[in-house]
Amino acid sequence: SGPAEPLPQTAQVAGQQGSFAARMLNRGYDLSRQGRPLLPEHDSSVDPFSLLRVWLVARGLEEAPEFTFLSLGLLAYIGSGKALNQVEIGDVPIFNYAGRVAFALWRTVYLTKQAATRNQALILWDWLRTEAFGRDFTRL
Repeated sequence: SGPAEPLPQTAQVAGQQGSFAARMLNRGYDLSRQGRPLLPEHDSSVDPFSLLRVWLVARGLEEAPEFTFLSLGLLAYIGSGKALNQVEIGDVPIFNYAGRVAFALWRTVYLTKQAATRNQALILWDWLRTEAFGRDFTRL
């Protein structure tokens, strides 16, 4: 096949690539070699009969699959409590919204993507405080 089409430079791509790399490392693929990663050859540090290795070999996955990006759509905050979104799975559009409904979806996704519950609580508190009292533009 020809050269791979470039991927969008977005957090969605980076997140999927990071998850893919972690999955390959957890499965024991050798990521240090050029080309597609392979399961390591039998040696004293690798149990040739581990359940994971047997499962991967049985599925024909001695060579790691290539990374494939699955587009889940786009979200864009445009200011003044409004946003745009285009939700899709791959090339299949699900829905498009603009305005306050899209902004609610944007905020929901933003909160759920936070790794720590503490961060979610702090962000939610900041949003509520800003809604109640506005932005503080005072200078020290």
